[in-house]
Amino acid sequence: MLNTEQKFGSLNKFIHWSIAALFLAQYYLVYRRDYFPEGAPENLQYILLHKSIGVLLLGFAVLYIVVRHLGTRPPLPTGMPCHERLLAKLTHIGLGLAILLMPVTGLVMSTLGGYGVKFFGISLPAFLEVDRDLAGLWHTAHVWISYVVIGLFALHVIGALFHHFVRKDNVLKRMLPFCKP
Repeated sequence: MLNTEQKFGSLNKFIHWSIAALFLAQYYLVYRRDYFPEGAPENLQYILLHKSIGVLLLGFAVLYIVVRHLGTRPPLPTGMPCHERLLAKLTHIGLGLAILLMPVTGLVMSTLGGYGVKFFGISLPAFLEVDRDLAGLWHTAHVWISYVVIGLFALHVIGALFHHFVRKDNVLKRMLPFCKP
């Protein structure tokens, strides 16, 4: 369940892969809804599901940050160059911030826009007064952070594949479910 010096525990793996799957689902929902006209019932269903998953992601983001700082973590491979260690650290910090900021900016944007947020049908309390101009700024932040997430996600995947296929170390294996490093 918990991390060891050799691999990540099942809790950490579950959170990691859940966040990855939910973020991919979020991008699908946003881009899929563009195939329906504005105001179509399908369009609304996609955005409501997007908001619900966003709230779920916020919970996973907080859980990820807490679990990441509990106990031990497998160390990076010995002999890994300093610039690669720095890139890995910056990528993980960026992803950690992004998985927290994406749902927060979405919640703030929706609340300021007067649309509210429902979590799978349960209305969440509005915590800000409606201000559509400010909502537009938060929308811009939400969109730009989504681009950052795409870039960091790509860098993260490339790094994992680099370690697996080029370096042939256990960096990827120790995070894969049901895989022993």
